[in-house]
Amino acid sequence: MTVHTASGKEPVPSFTGGAMSENDALMKALADVSERRAALEAEYERIGAELAKLRLAENALRAIVEDTPIEDLGLARPAAGPAGGFAVGSAGGGGAEARAGGRRGPRGPRANSTKGRLKALIDGAGPQGLSQPQILRALPDAAPATINAYLSGMVGAGEALLVGNFYTKPRTRDDEVQVQDESAHDDGPEDDDLYDGEVEDDAAEDAPPRDR
Repeated sequence: MTVHTASGKEPVPSFTGGAMSENDALMKALADVSERRAALEAEYERIGAELAKLRLAENALRAIVEDTPIEDLGLARPAAGPAGGFAVGSAGGGGAEARAGGRRGPRGPRANSTKGRLKALIDGAGPQGLSQPQILRALPDAAPATINAYLSGMVGAGEALLVGNFYTKPRTRDDEVQVQDESAHDDGPEDDDLYDGEVEDDAAEDAPPRDR
């Protein structure tokens, strides 16, 4: 584009139009990059939130399977946003170490854990045991699904017995001996009475007849 002067001198070239076109292209490119960045950030936040939920669910299920209190795993709901999602991904090693250190193994559940309190409750319930509603009322801070999972696992492992609708502790040899002793004690007086009766009958037969 050229600009003609009124004096008729040589035309002076003008770059105004070219500069405007280049500026428009840069602005359009900037808008495209900003839009793409915003879309990626939104996707990043969504993926981070999904990863956080999956990790919490995984650790909760691992705690139930391995009889590990959730407190020992160091579970905490991560903060929202990209930082929270990144922290969940980067803390994988620490979570594994916490799980390795929190496993109870053959030592059994902790006394203050949900399963530990459940086992103590069943062991102290006596021979009649407790029904599931009674157990849920005794442990109001535990989720019913968690209680059901623990009860099924304890029955399958022989840590508890399901008699009808009641859960009771498995009988040991000492318990069976005690039950037999109680049964023998209950049957003792009847046997004694029977024996006394037989003696009395024999004595009556051997006695001489009375004079009439």
